[in-house]
Order: sequence, then structure tokens, then C-alpha cells
Amino acid sequence: SVSHELRTPLTAINGWAETLAADPGANPEQTQRGLNIIVKESRRLTTMVEELLEFTRLQDGRFTLNVVPCDLRTEFEDTVFMYGSRLRQEGIVLDYLENDDDIPEIPCDPARMKQVFLNILDNAAKHGGEGGRITAEICRENADGQDSVVIRIRDFGPGIPEEELPLVKKKFYKGASKARGSGIGLAVCEEIVTMHNGVLDIANAEGGGAVVTVRLPEKK
Repeated sequence: SVSHELRTPLTAINGWAETLAADPGANPEQTQRGLNIIVKESRRLTTMVEELLEFTRLQDGRFTLNVVPCDLRTEFEDTVFMYGSRLRQEGIVLDYLENDDDIPEIPCDPARMKQVFLNILDNAAKHGGEGGRITAEICRENADGQDSVVIRIRDFGPGIPEEELPLVKKKFYKGASKARGSGIGLAVCEEIVTMHNGVLDIANAEGGGAVVTVRLPEKK
């Protein structure tokens, strides 16, 4: 499954590289189009290879956390604003829903959590981008007597077929979606969240689209 997915961007990169090399005098518009495709497919290839490396670490027990006290709101906002500028180029608006919640520092691995945020945002763009909008928020909630820091990322696309909801976090599961990828990104994200004693939930949002919720317990 993954080998097939890796071949697709490689074919595009090789094809356009050969086209541009064979005709150095191609018109600027065609040259720019080819270069844009090469950059886009290279990024996608890099993402899939990184996910494979993470998956390998998970399988053989080398996946570790570097836990430190972390200002998760700052980490999340930095990720949202950085990714938002990229989405604007694709015609997708990423709205950050601000609030006045006092988000305490919590012990976590900032790099791993940023990886989770980026992966969820990337999935929202791939699978729900046709809705033209994604919302992101971080807040503080209490459920069953447990104070938690909660991150929600919602798209306004077609949502997820009900029969696929229990399966979307399984390794290599891709369902009916035509979006390309390795099918292991969400499985890695769930593992990271679970290692932080948290919960990652995926559901269909009221009014359309899908919403991913990450709930991390506060430590007193």
C-alpha cells in the first residue's frame, strides 16, 4: 500500500524534471508549473517517508518522548498561523477561534505535539479542503472531574462516512477518500496523544464536516 503511494509523487517528480531538462527554453508559465509540482510532490514524499520512520520506531519500541513543562497555547498558535499562510495559497481559510481561557503549562513533548497539530491540520486540508474553511481552537474543559486542555480542529468538507469512523485511526486505513497519503499519520498521532495520557477523537461535526478533538489531562 505504502509502496504504491510512494511511486505516485516519484513519477510526477521524475516526469516534470525530465520535461524541464529536455526543453530548457520552455515558456516561463510551463516552467513555473513544473517546478511547483516538483516542490509539492517532494514535500508529500518527505511527509510519507517521515511517517514511515515514525511507524517503524513505534513498531520496535524506539518511539520516545522528551517531556518538559510546555505552554501548549503558544505551540498551537504558532503552528496554526504558520500552516494558515500555506493554506491561503490553496484557497482555504484557517480560522483561529480565540478565547480567554487560562491555559496552564502542562508536561508534554512540544515537538511531538506540534507534529500532531500539523498532521491533523494536513488531514483537514486534504479531506475537507473543498469546504474552503478550517477552524482551530484550544481551550480548557472539565469532564468527569478532570481538568483538561482541549484542541479542536474542524473542517467543513463532506465529513466521514459513519461506517468508517471506527476505522480511520487504524494503521494503513484510507477508506473511500481519494486523498493520497500513507494511511498511518493518524495512527502515529493517536500513539503520541496516548503516550501523553490523552485521548484523540474523530467525529462528524454538527452542520457538516469532520472534527478532531485532542484532550490532554492537566497535571496538578
